[in-house]
Amino acid sequence: MNLPKHIELSQAVKACKNKAMTIDDAAAEIRVPDYVVPMLVRKNDDLVIEGNVVMAKRESNGPVILTVLGFVVIIVIAGLIGGIG
Repeated sequence: MNLPKHIELSQAVKACKNKAMTIDDAAAEIRVPDYVVPMLVRKNDDLVIEGNVVMAKRESNGPVILTVLGFVVIIVIAGLIGGIG
């Protein structure tokens, strides 16, 4: 079963050490002409092109931080209520 080329490109870029590769390297990796790579990047929301480099977008830690803070607040409130009684 073959994956769509834009998925192959995403996996190839994310597998790199810095989660970035040149357009030429990306084209060679997924075996397509280099002029096709920008079209594949447009199909994929996880990738972006800056200059001659295809990069994976960085993931935000905002939701994780808010969840942890929410649990900390609940624990502190429960501790205060338990300490009063």
